[in-house]
Amino acid sequence: MADSELDFPVHGLVPKRETGALGFLNKHPFYDGRGVTIAILDSGVDPGAPGLQETTTGQPKIVDIIDTTGSGDVDTSRVVTLDSNGCINGLSGRKLKVPSLWKNPSGNFHVGLKNMSTVFPAALRDRISKEIKESSWDSQHKILTALAVGQSEGFQNSLSSDASTLSQSERLERDDYVAKVEMLNKFDKNWADSGPTVDCVVFNDGDTWRACVDTSLSGNLAECTLLESFRDGHRFASFSQSTMYNYSVNIYENGTVLSIVGNAGSHGTHVAAIAAGHFPDEPERNGVAPGAQILAIKIGDSRLATMETGTGLIRAMSEIIKRKCDLANLSYGEASHWPNSGKICASIDEAVNKHGLIFVSSAGNNGPCISTVGSPGGTTESIIGVGAWVSPDMMDAEYSMIERLPANQYTWSSRGPCVDGALGVSISAPGGAITAVPNWTLHGLQHMNGTSMSSPNACGNIALILSGLKGEDVTYSPFSVKRALENTAVNQDNIEVFAQGYGLIQADAAFRYLTDHRNAIDKKVNFSVSSASGKRGIYIREANAASHVHSFYVTVEPKFDQTSDAQEKINYCCHMKICSTQPWVYAPSNFECVNMARNFSAKVDPRGLPTGIHYAEIQGFDAKSPQRGPLFRFPVTVIVPEKVDEETHVVKLDRQDFKSGLVSRKFVNVPDSATWAEITIRSHSSDQNSRFIFHSVQLLPQRSFRSNEFEKFFSISDSSSVQFSFPVQPGVTTEICLARWWASIGKANVSYELQFHGVMLTPGSNLAMHACDGIHRVEVKSLRRIEILPTVTLKHVRQCVRPSSSAITPLGSRDLYPGHRPLYAMVNTYTYTVHKATEVTPNCPYFSDVLYENEYNSQFWTMFDCNKRYIGSGDAYPNQYTLKLEKGTYTLRFQVTHESKEMLEKVRDAAFRFDAKLSPAVNLDVYARHKQALIGGSKASSAFLNTDEHKAYYVHPLLDSKLPKHVAPGQCLAGTMTFAKSDLGKKAENLKFTYVIAELPPKQGGNKSKPKKEEVALDIQMKEEERDMKISWISKHKQLDLFEELVNQWPDHVPVYVAKLTALDNMKTSERRNEEIIATADEIISKIDVKTLSANLGLKFDPRTDAATIKADTEKQKNWLVTALIKKGCALLERILDRQTRGKDEEMQEGPAMRDPSPAGRGSPLPLSKSAGADAEETVRGGLEIGGDVSKHVVPYPPADTQVQISGDQSNTVAIPAPPLGDFQLNSDVKNLQGTYHQLQMFVDIWDPKMLAFMFQMGMAFDRFGIALKALSKMQEEKETQENEQLCIQVCKRLNWNHVARHLSDWMPAKFPPGYTLF
Repeated sequence: MADSELDFPVHGLVPKRETGALGFLNKHPFYDGRGVTIAILDSGVDPGAPGLQETTTGQPKIVDIIDTTGSGDVDTSRVVTLDSNGCINGLSGRKLKVPSLWKNPSGNFHVGLKNMSTVFPAALRDRISKEIKESSWDSQHKILTALAVGQSEGFQNSLSSDASTLSQSERLERDDYVAKVEMLNKFDKNWADSGPTVDCVVFNDGDTWRACVDTSLSGNLAECTLLESFRDGHRFASFSQSTMYNYSVNIYENGTVLSIVGNAGSHGTHVAAIAAGHFPDEPERNGVAPGAQILAIKIGDSRLATMETGTGLIRAMSEIIKRKCDLANLSYGEASHWPNSGKICASIDEAVNKHGLIFVSSAGNNGPCISTVGSPGGTTESIIGVGAWVSPDMMDAEYSMIERLPANQYTWSSRGPCVDGALGVSISAPGGAITAVPNWTLHGLQHMNGTSMSSPNACGNIALILSGLKGEDVTYSPFSVKRALENTAVNQDNIEVFAQGYGLIQADAAFRYLTDHRNAIDKKVNFSVSSASGKRGIYIREANAASHVHSFYVTVEPKFDQTSDAQEKINYCCHMKICSTQPWVYAPSNFECVNMARNFSAKVDPRGLPTGIHYAEIQGFDAKSPQRGPLFRFPVTVIVPEKVDEETHVVKLDRQDFKSGLVSRKFVNVPDSATWAEITIRSHSSDQNSRFIFHSVQLLPQRSFRSNEFEKFFSISDSSSVQFSFPVQPGVTTEICLARWWASIGKANVSYELQFHGVMLTPGSNLAMHACDGIHRVEVKSLRRIEILPTVTLKHVRQCVRPSSSAITPLGSRDLYPGHRPLYAMVNTYTYTVHKATEVTPNCPYFSDVLYENEYNSQFWTMFDCNKRYIGSGDAYPNQYTLKLEKGTYTLRFQVTHESKEMLEKVRDAAFRFDAKLSPAVNLDVYARHKQALIGGSKASSAFLNTDEHKAYYVHPLLDSKLPKHVAPGQCLAGTMTFAKSDLGKKAENLKFTYVIAELPPKQGGNKSKPKKEEVALDIQMKEEERDMKISWISKHKQLDLFEELVNQWPDHVPVYVAKLTALDNMKTSERRNEEIIATADEIISKIDVKTLSANLGLKFDPRTDAATIKADTEKQKNWLVTALIKKGCALLERILDRQTRGKDEEMQEGPAMRDPSPAGRGSPLPLSKSAGADAEETVRGGLEIGGDVSKHVVPYPPADTQVQISGDQSNTVAIPAPPLGDFQLNSDVKNLQGTYHQLQMFVDIWDPKMLAFMFQMGMAFDRFGIALKALSKMQEEKETQENEQLCIQVCKRLNWNHVARHLSDWMPAKFPPGYTLF
């Protein structure tokens, strides 16, 4: 056992031997990275993680931790002072006890509020949520629910089976039990952890700014850690013992902005540990450069699942320049539409070219197809892009493989060339490690792989080199270091150049190269090499380009770094020898290079090359020291695609043996009419289950490889096959790449057959249809005979919204573009309404899908509900940020930054697009003949379409009855149109269909028997208009003095009374007059003929000529009546509650606020829902005077003791118990309430939004808290308010549902924050 432990391949855990780093450290133990600062641009670094406390010399490992994303920002602009008890009021509502030891000469404290769910990593949020639910919710809730169900069933069993014989109190008690069970189930179903919402306090102690985060969640600040900005004291705190989440702080803008800095994921800590981790007790676990220091910059936004943002990257580059870092590592990247451009890349170029930064970045994990390098690592000239390589030691130590395989490139490592011809990958490095991760993971160490790991490994190797160069006083530049790395890298014979770049990094060899050539005249020179349009190489990919000779000029321009003086530039002159690495590339032999741009001619002749991919370079050497290797390289890549058989449209790979990591590539010129391909892959091996990747990429001008990419991971067992399909672009070369997984053991014999298919639109056809265009014609043709069945499926409602407001303001000291150029921010505000819960994707097309290549610095949006609760955020890639939204109105705030105010002015009116998912999807009818579409006849059925045959189909507009609710003119429905009948074909087709909504039809019956306005004398008309204006004043401005004036002139005009009722109901608590409300409501009720109203409402068809007028009048009367009954009922309930409260003994008076159903205190009614209030206001404005008999149909009015139901379902009926004895007025009010409730049930459902306030108060009045809670819950569904949420908490406490009350209380600060969160 001892021997096996000694033999463990520890050097494979954080690989250093393969790159020469271990040998270098053995030779130069003091060049271990000391004196070098590496900026880690990532998801954040945990300062408490293993190996990240100090360097080999005892210095702090992390010099500073900065969150540049803004995800941890807290608005602390509000200033408060201590009260007499030494406390301050936190924005959460908690009292914060300030420790007496805190020194604050000014006495001013800045306070803020932060919901930590926008800071915590997703994995930590999930763990906390699970733990809280198990410990604080499930254990209590399940018992309560079981008890409530048992009580409900027991009570039901004790009742008579005949519901009509139940007493009023029995029915009320039964319904209350049912409501309790319903609410308990609802709370359980909707349970979600709010995340801790913490109060934040910032103050100046006279010397520095300090901050405290109330991690106690109780206001006891003495239990919390008082911190200063990390750079001032290198201190951090842990949020709690259970979370183990470490955080630090930074304070900006004179205390008005606090940044809580924590990591958004484990990625950044792992990266930092690879580059520079130091484990004093386990040196074999050290990172590559354990003596280096780290500047930890969080550019992965916690709100976006660690996605990088423009704001984060631009701020990061400014910080790197300000801190004078030697190295930067970015293990991030995205697919960009064009290379080597954009504001972010320009800031990196500036840092490298003007400030001497060496920038290292991952090439990407998007292989094995070529031209899959990500931005910026594989697309930006000033960056060292790193591919991922795996060694036998790594296979042993990290993957525990049963067989050591030869070293290889990881299958997924991105490949060059870049679309502008540059190689894309500079070097390779080990792409995996087992090392430190944040403490909150509870793992300590973890295995990760990717070019995210190879980049910091390379960065650590470069840190060793720089440490040695500084130790030996050798000057260098980013350009000399990059040339040294590329010229000394070890080329792996079994790996193509597009994957490995110039080879595996070698620290010791590169160091010797730089020291041996320390006096080279070009050590400060970057050779900018390009051809026409700034292309950094020649990339021939399409069939027509590979069929002729290409002549071009290569321009070489030496560019000196900032430390070079004028004399160095004048003296520079280099005799260069030019050579080509392949005979099909022609270049001159000699070139005189001076400090100016000069060019030479070259030629590529691909005509004799076989099909496949070919690579060459034009290289420039110093004639005096050619042993130094190329000073510049100009890559040339030529692809000669295969031609597809014009009859079968089939491409085949004959049986081939695939060993581990083998990549088979074919380049095929896609037929002109092909739109998708189907491939069948067969295994011919026995007893071999193998893992493969199938990958296909097509490149289109200024479109990223992601735009036309298909990738499939699959396993294939012995003598079996797999089949799938994917879309293709016609007439464009596609790569067909099949690769065996790098870790697969043994050989697998495989073949495939790929066949192209296609149904194409003919010229003139389009898939954008406007409803007013009528029948839409689509004409198609086919590549080959195929069975088709056209369908149109619309899956989203698309709405474009213009900003309701826009402002451009300068940003603060944190936001400076490199070079200390100030930035401006444009903030647009958009309002969006959701009518039904659905998934919504916000998108600003003007800025979508561009990040690194964007010519604006950054873009970022945040969405809030009507209470300013944070809902979600998004950045450059809209499809990644779909939100689940409930019914309601939302505010989206969109920020764009740039150093030019004029550039922001150009986009102030930018529209935002909201795509709401339709459920269910909408289908348009498709016909094979215009005649059938016109008459709504037979729809198109499946049919065969022959090669090059044209066929027309006709799409009928969507019927009005099938239009989704709430759509509006100008909006559109978006989806797809497919033609293939087979499932494989449908999966691959990608034809987008858009249906534009026209003006909506009038509501059914809207034009029938439209009432004609009678001729009214001008003076009468003026009086009526004056009357209606005064009526509106009564309700809006509580001008009750106008009531007497109007009622004398218009005694039978019901809206006058409704206006007074509304004004009385809206009065503040101390002003409310319940008696007058009841009297006014009775006046309204008396003026409405209930029998006639009931008769008219019950008619299914009205043959009368003035039916439309009668219907409109009936609806108004119903609305007035319901409004009056509800307000009367609420006033009666308040009087009942008031009398009950006064009559309770001391025991019942322990919670007087609970007896009060209103948010404002006893006597103030709970406001009606918005819909009820709106209806009442609309009715008041209607101005209809009621009088005379409008119908002979009469419905008898039921006596007071009759049971009235709106349906046969007893579950919708809540009975009011008989009045108690001993109080005549209380007895009278209860009887009056019974009659009011009976009448209400005739005209409205008891759980209608209008009734909810009444039902809540009734539940409170009769101690039926289940009914009260259900009413409140439904009110919150209509519109969530802080007052109603507080009432829910109080009702839960009355029910002894304390765990529910705590849960709701925990959510309060998050649901109802004091303002919008910062960007």
